[in-house]
Amino acid sequence: MAHSDFSISISAAAVDVSYTPSESEPRGKLFGFIFIVVTLVALASALLFLPGKHGNPSMWHDLNNASSGWSVYFVLSGLVIFIGLYGWQGFRYARAAWASDEKFYCDRETITIKRIPWLDFSNRAWRTYTYPLEEVSAIRFAVIASAKGRAFWGLRFRAHGRKWALPGLEAPEAKQILTGLKALGADVPDDPKLDKQIKETLEMRFGDTSWMDRSWMDSNKQ
Repeated sequence: MAHSDFSISISAAAVDVSYTPSESEPRGKLFGFIFIVVTLVALASALLFLPGKHGNPSMWHDLNNASSGWSVYFVLSGLVIFIGLYGWQGFRYARAAWASDEKFYCDRETITIKRIPWLDFSNRAWRTYTYPLEEVSAIRFAVIASAKGRAFWGLRFRAHGRKWALPGLEAPEAKQILTGLKALGADVPDDPKLDKQIKETLEMRFGDTSWMDRSWMDSNKQ
């Protein structure tokens, strides 16, 4: 399960989270990159060469028989735009599905995120982003990428533009982190849906959870 890749430490002074998917899937990002590229090539080939409905000729046939250069440019421009938008969405999904290693640290002054660039398949080069805590707003557990009915969740917040962190996070761990952040003075809006998500997640992990109490979510006991 995704939560096994997380190491979470919460105290009165700081929230410290490490996400290391490369330990369980060292070639996960490379697989994701290849998968998206192959999908884009297959999609472009299908659009170009497969015939249309009711026996209509393929786009490639229309391009070869176009009477003017403007028609060719128009069709090719539409194809490039469509593939570009699909590719952007695909790589956004891949970044969440096959995520980079990441470290999230918050004290009463700053939030610091250390992340390996997604295209660094060797998982060695770290980049650091630091934000004053008072400039970070609306930290919440939310969807950061989705496709074909599958959603990936993480922490979303606003800091110098909309940001997100810790893809692969699940509701029980998110509750612990958000509780710790709120105790440090971070802007964490109340989310009435989160407890329901926690219950659903725990039922998937353990089955019936009626025997549990809520004390495990108390950040002071971490």
